[in-house]
Amino acid sequence: MRTILDEKQTAFFTNNGFIELEIAHEFPQQPERDQWRRDPKLQDFLVRKLGPFALILTGKTQLRLACDQFLSQETRPKKASPLKELFCIQGLALGIAITNQPMVPARRSPLGILPLPSKQENILFFRPDLILDWPHVASDIYLALYALPSAVYIHNLKDPATHGLKQFGYHFGDVLKNDTHPLIL
Repeated sequence: MRTILDEKQTAFFTNNGFIELEIAHEFPQQPERDQWRRDPKLQDFLVRKLGPFALILTGKTQLRLACDQFLSQETRPKKASPLKELFCIQGLALGIAITNQPMVPARRSPLGILPLPSKQENILFFRPDLILDWPHVASDIYLALYALPSAVYIHNLKDPATHGLKQFGYHFGDVLKNDTHPLIL
C-alpha cells in the first residue's frame, strides 16, 4: 500500500499537532491494554497501514508500536492532560484515536483538543504532548501509540497498567525491545 499525504496535510499537522484522515478501519472494542498482541489483524493494521502515516507525520525513519488502550467513559482520564503523562512509556512520538460513535459535545474546554475524530470513518493522528480535553468526551475511544526506537519503560502511577510490561521481563528504565514492540520502518 502506498501512503500519500500532500503538503497541505503535513503542514497542517506540523502547525497544529493533529490531523484527521479518512482511513477504512474496524473499531477495536476489547477493554484491555495491548489488544494488538492478541489480534494479528489489528497488529497488521497498526504496523503496515497506519505505521507509514506515523512515519511521515513525525518525520522519523523508524518508530515502534508502543501500546494501545481502549478507553470507555469509566476508564478515561477525568482531567485534561497530554497523552504522554498517562502511559508508562517515555519517548512517545504519536497517538491515534478511533471511535465508533463520535459525539462532539456542545460545550468544550478552551484548553486542549478533543481526543477523537469528528467522523466514524476518520482516524485522528496527534502529538502526545497536546493537551487532550478528556472531560468533555462522551464516546468510547481506542488509542494506539507510536514511540521512538529508543523509548523507555518507566514507572507512572497515572497508568493503571504501569506494571504490565514486567510479564515480558521488563524493568523500569529498560529500552523497549523489537520482539515486544515491533519497529516500523
